[in-house]
Amino acid sequence: MGTVNTWKRVIQKVRMDKKKERASKNKPNPVTSNEDLKNSANIALDRTHLTAEDYQCTGILEQDFTELCYRVGYIEIPKVLAYPSTPGSEKTENSECADVIQVGSGQTSDRFSYFKPKIQIIMENEDPKSIKEISIRGWKIESKMISVLAKCLPALANLQTVSCWNVGLTDDTFSSFVDILHRCPNVRKVILEGTPLPQQSFHKLITDDLPFTHISLRNNKIDDEGARLLSQSLRSLKMTNKSLAVLTLAFNHISDLGACHIAEALRLHRALLSLNLASNQIGDKGALALAEILGHFSLTHTEIVQRRKLLMEKESRDHPRSPATSRHGDAKSDRPPSHQSTVALDKSQVLKSNKGSVKKNPKDAQKKEDKSVANSHGGGTSSIMNQAAPAKKDDSKSSKKQLANPDPKNVKGKPVRSATKRTPITEQEKTEHSEITMNPLLEQAVSRDGKIFLSGNKVLMNLNLTGNRITEQGLRGFLTAMETQVQESTLIPGTKTHTGLLRLSLTGNNFSPASATYLRLQELMCNRDPINKPTGSPEDSPKDS
Repeated sequence: MGTVNTWKRVIQKVRMDKKKERASKNKPNPVTSNEDLKNSANIALDRTHLTAEDYQCTGILEQDFTELCYRVGYIEIPKVLAYPSTPGSEKTENSECADVIQVGSGQTSDRFSYFKPKIQIIMENEDPKSIKEISIRGWKIESKMISVLAKCLPALANLQTVSCWNVGLTDDTFSSFVDILHRCPNVRKVILEGTPLPQQSFHKLITDDLPFTHISLRNNKIDDEGARLLSQSLRSLKMTNKSLAVLTLAFNHISDLGACHIAEALRLHRALLSLNLASNQIGDKGALALAEILGHFSLTHTEIVQRRKLLMEKESRDHPRSPATSRHGDAKSDRPPSHQSTVALDKSQVLKSNKGSVKKNPKDAQKKEDKSVANSHGGGTSSIMNQAAPAKKDDSKSSKKQLANPDPKNVKGKPVRSATKRTPITEQEKTEHSEITMNPLLEQAVSRDGKIFLSGNKVLMNLNLTGNRITEQGLRGFLTAMETQVQESTLIPGTKTHTGLLRLSLTGNNFSPASATYLRLQELMCNRDPINKPTGSPEDSPKDS
């Protein structure tokens, strides 16, 4: 027993020694830490006379970001970590730890370094100026950091994607963040997730001045009011603005009212290709509103009035009234007979004179030359001939000028084009004309039961409604809309892809997966989905030559 107890004490002592050793390794040296803090404070004092406004960015993010953080007074600076751009490749050696750079002390790491602030970047190549994506995750971006990013990000010429998750923005700092994006002309994808805003100002990202193609706003607690603001921004976009293609609003608090607001925007907004409304609170009412815009929908009174105005503007632009038509638009039958006979007589005289002047007899020309030679010896006669000759030329010229355009209408009564040059069309007029011609209200309409119906939105290709509250009633609405699209859709030129909705995700709702309506809807969508299309479909079989 004594031997066993002795061994237990030895093992316990060894364990305690190891614990103390590990604790001493993790515990920072107090002297070193105090010296580091002192050096950091001294360096910060040395840079107090430097301001961020005076710094000229070089386009190298790590260098610019570090220097600007020094100048605005940061002691601990988030590290910039580079990830490889190719998927599946190995990460850098220290990519898993988000260390911080302490001024004057170099790099330190501990077991909590993973949770410390960092900026992750993806570069196209080894050039430090080739950054195409930055990602900020899990630390609050305050106004002082916004001022640093306002200097760094516009200097990145190749920046295409900005991703922020759980960064604690307020409405004021978000407005400043949007101003930064205005100065980054090549950014096309913005991801802002896990960052609720009190006033739900996310609609500021959807404007004609920001040419984003992909906007992701997941998990931002967007409710029906936020959906209404987003809907207004979509409706305010110009018809020529086709940039925004993907909008993600998953994991928010959007209910039927918010879905109706978004459906209202999609009636006439024909640019969005993919809409993600997964994991919200949308029921049958919102589902039916979204299904209606996919099939035929009736126009409201306001839309009918707007349609008539657009048709009148299009008619006036396609058939403008020219000045020649307005001045001399009267037909020949409306003119008095005396005027018609006079004009006909003048024209016949002009034709005869032209024929006589063009067709000359060579013998007559030879006789005139002989007479002029003979008269040159007679003195007086030659002078009379010399004086008469210019008069005939002048008379012929004047008659040609007078009769060059005797009547602004030709023989058939068609208006003659005016000789005045038309004023060139300005860019604003071109934009207005294109907006009129591209407006969906000018599409072919059908009158039925006292209402005017337009064909649905056939630009939207992907609609994700998984994890909502849709029942059998909402399913029937989508089935009716998709049957209409299948009948009216055509193939996109040069492809085997149909126009209209190609993918509809409805799993995780309040209906049975064995529902006959759902199975029929799945059968229609499987034949249209270009990615998950079943093998052996008629379109995949080779055509006979």
